[in-house]
Amino acid sequence: MADDDSEGRVVQYFHRQGSMESEFICGCCSDLLIQPTTLTCGHSFCRLCLAQWFIQSRKKTCPFCQQAYVGCPSVNIAIKNIIEKSYWDKLKEREAEVSNPDNENLIRILEQDVSVPSNSPRRNVFNLQQNENAQAQNFCSGICVMGGIILLIYLVMYWRSSGSDLLIHKPPIRWSTDDVAEWLSDLGSWTADYQKMARLNTIDGRLLLAVDSASLESSLNVTNDLHVKAIYNAIQQLKEFNMKLPASLWEYKALNPGRSLFLVYGIKDFPRTTMLYLYLFQYDDIFVPFLHSTYPENTDMPVIHIFDDPSRRQEIEFLSTYAVLPYWVVSKFCWSWLDTHFWISIIMLFNCATLTFIEAKAFKQFFPIRKEYCRAGLQSYGKSILSMIFFVIVWPLVPSLVCDFLFYSVLIFTPIHNMREIRKGFR
Repeated sequence: MADDDSEGRVVQYFHRQGSMESEFICGCCSDLLIQPTTLTCGHSFCRLCLAQWFIQSRKKTCPFCQQAYVGCPSVNIAIKNIIEKSYWDKLKEREAEVSNPDNENLIRILEQDVSVPSNSPRRNVFNLQQNENAQAQNFCSGICVMGGIILLIYLVMYWRSSGSDLLIHKPPIRWSTDDVAEWLSDLGSWTADYQKMARLNTIDGRLLLAVDSASLESSLNVTNDLHVKAIYNAIQQLKEFNMKLPASLWEYKALNPGRSLFLVYGIKDFPRTTMLYLYLFQYDDIFVPFLHSTYPENTDMPVIHIFDDPSRRQEIEFLSTYAVLPYWVVSKFCWSWLDTHFWISIIMLFNCATLTFIEAKAFKQFFPIRKEYCRAGLQSYGKSILSMIFFVIVWPLVPSLVCDFLFYSVLIFTPIHNMREIRKGFR
């Protein structure tokens, strides 16, 4: 009787102080506790959530702080009674949602297995089954990893063998007629006729640099005004930089191996922070061309001057979308390169899809906001940002071979890692 009076006073105190529902939220499912089970560390979880954690990890530890517990934890009667008296309606809704034979079986497995001694025959049989399943999973994972390594080696060798004769390593004044035709092909498929005219009229690098907008018709038979402007802008870029601007992944990596590695890691893990860094410190070199590629001002132009300042509409559209769905903007960029790098673009599109799913899942689990989640998240984010800053300082000193290996590693193995994270979320 005294216990009932004490619980009643606690409930009345909560009502006087306002809603205390956040104190009875499970740390796993972020919802009202059902059969609240308190571990030796003091953290409380739904008994079903604790069972799911145990069956997935096979560890008798707290899902939040990883502290081990002994024996089978029991339901916290005091918390259970307070929740029943304070949130009866919501508790019944929650119980109706999770009440099914499968979930009851999970709780039964928890109560049976954590109470069984580690040297019992039944536990040994269960461990044997778990080891067989783990071996099968390791075998499949080994095949996937081996296939990824073979693909990684092939990509590195392909890039190495194809990088020595790239036009970006040759000054335009030394280009041959074939080099000029290759340069025109990089501008787009619309230059097919102009490539034939370049070979027919033997236009080499010297003659190309001497061409102006008025002589394009006589030298390359360019009559379309938009094509004249596009080719003329591209020729002006050659004169300004005295080199061909990168038009493919291989060419960009040949010039910037460390920066490519920084971008592929940064945009994967910190898309918004990385874009802020590019906006502040790499505005002309990376940010503006990337913005023009994803949100072009004039879609009728076959080639745009990617170093022109973007319009206000472009900036607002780009930044607002990137703040909410950064991987969607990256996928648009990859889609535009599908004709140039088909398989690399497909891998990146798959990466963007899985990373968006993982980010949405993490965003959903963040609510309701709790202090310990915010603190742990900020600490993890701060450590990662410090590592990123260190890499920004060090990457110019990293050998290109190491950059190539790390670049293709993250490119190939990120989808495998993402799929494993998604599989864990569905268990």
